[in-house]
Amino acid sequence: MPGRTRDNPANSFPEALNGNPFRTLWRFNRPYARRYIIGAALALLFVVINLVFPMVVRAIVYGFDEQQLTRGHLTVYFLLLVGTAITAGFARYFQRTRMIGASRMFEYDLRNAYFDRILTLPARFFHRTPTGDIMTRATSDINHVRDFIGPGVMGTADMIIIPFTLGLMLYLSPQLTAWALLPLPVLTIVVYLIIRFMHRQSQVVQEIFSTISARAQENLAGARVVRAYAIEDRETRAFETVSQEYKRANVVLAAVMSFAWPLIDFMVGVTILLIIYRGGLMVIAGELAIGDFTAFMIVTAMLAWPLVQFGWVLTLYQRGAVSMNRISEILTTPLEIVDTEDTRTDARIEQGRIRFEHVYFRYTTNDEKEQEWTLEDIDFTVEPGNTLAIVGPTGSGKSTIISLLSREYDPDRGVIYIDDRDCRQYPLQTLRGAVGCAPQDTFVFSDSIRENIRLAKPDMDEAAVRRACDIACFTDDIADMPEGMDTLLGERGINLSGGQKQRLMLARALARDPVVLLLDDTLSSVDADTEREILRGLRRVMDTRTCVIISHRVSAVAHADHIIVLDNGRIVERGRHEELIGANGVYTRMYRRQMLEARLEQES
Repeated sequence: MPGRTRDNPANSFPEALNGNPFRTLWRFNRPYARRYIIGAALALLFVVINLVFPMVVRAIVYGFDEQQLTRGHLTVYFLLLVGTAITAGFARYFQRTRMIGASRMFEYDLRNAYFDRILTLPARFFHRTPTGDIMTRATSDINHVRDFIGPGVMGTADMIIIPFTLGLMLYLSPQLTAWALLPLPVLTIVVYLIIRFMHRQSQVVQEIFSTISARAQENLAGARVVRAYAIEDRETRAFETVSQEYKRANVVLAAVMSFAWPLIDFMVGVTILLIIYRGGLMVIAGELAIGDFTAFMIVTAMLAWPLVQFGWVLTLYQRGAVSMNRISEILTTPLEIVDTEDTRTDARIEQGRIRFEHVYFRYTTNDEKEQEWTLEDIDFTVEPGNTLAIVGPTGSGKSTIISLLSREYDPDRGVIYIDDRDCRQYPLQTLRGAVGCAPQDTFVFSDSIRENIRLAKPDMDEAAVRRACDIACFTDDIADMPEGMDTLLGERGINLSGGQKQRLMLARALARDPVVLLLDDTLSSVDADTEREILRGLRRVMDTRTCVIISHRVSAVAHADHIIVLDNGRIVERGRHEELIGANGVYTRMYRRQMLEARLEQES
């Protein structure tokens, strides 16, 4: 929001992240309580001013009836009505700006808190939650909550008029007021039933919308795969099926919502008919003055709008309640990877010595069932300035070690030490700031090449960016780009090849000058010549920092100071390249197979 500087919402409202939805709403709106109070006061002023109108009309009718109304009296009454209308208009305007403005500020805080929470949630959360569902909660659900907090609360404040109008109606005619309240019990029962149904149906609608968003996101992200397999028609039909479900659920909800408004209109109409009939009889019988009857009719008409508005507020409330529940599910999701009371705020990583001590780890599925160990009794040490290489078959747990080192996960058993300190004692920002990671899953932001490289250090100088690109053998590719470093990349780097994206990831990791460098199969998509050139440049970098390299290619790890071979989550071999070749084990078989493949490729 322009012109406003705010703290991180998740830190500003820590209580909001551990309560029920209504407590969360209160915590987020508490800073704007003054605005809501002023808005409610202005709503009360608006009501009081409006109640002047029927009493003035009553006085005018009495004057006409008793033939005592003069031109001067009429002028005074006219000016009083004009002043009342103008004052009421100003009260209504400032009430809206206070309350609607507060709801927009609340929306700003809630959206930022939600985004901050998403960034800090554990990786396990994203394994079981579709991206489309996360996006729906960030957009549609937050909008529904804001509609309730803004127009909904304002509409609720407008209902302050109800007790005042009822009081004035009782003053004018208690008997006629009793007739006016006859339809109220029926209305109450029907509204209660509508509320229950709308709550359930609103939840169904939002869940189906999440499914639609997830399917749309998957097809947009995987558009090339869809086209490559010529399954456009199948995906279109599947999307249409979900859309039909969403349409039907929305039609049912709209039908009930549409029924609520006419029902309230009907009850208001019945009330007015009762008043006209019974009040007319009372006037004819001389039990009610014509002035009181006229004022009573005006007050009843004033009561009609808040009752009709009640149906609208009811709709906003139900959607807002369902949406707030869905948002609260995210805000109250436990954070697994956090700084704790054992964290040392002054701890710094300077040498980069890594030690895994009997580490065990396993992933969990959506049903939270325990799986087989992904890593089992992993034990190794990497001295500062040394390079550890990890090799092994697909699914042996290599990338999991990288994830544990960058604390995407914590081990289920055992301890990971960095500089002889449990890595959980380092503040997360400190730990991740000292680690440069080129992950297996290359992700490129829709920004320029330069900004993608200096992602971790926006103020990085141009020379550092160039050095990183030179080591990653990415400089020549940049020179061929239409605008060099300023070339804008498409979504997920669609205008880069697989090898170019990997080298961009490598340049990004090197540019931050980390103490610990983690390379997860970073050279799998580059050709052999480029790989050798990159490795030559990397050796100069690796001499001054601790490195962990994962690769399927033996050629990429032969230079490492220490190599471990994983199989089914266990270390089955360890040693230097020459030692492992002579051991005639898994590593030897990998080496011979790759050498044979290389010779066959050259001969062909």
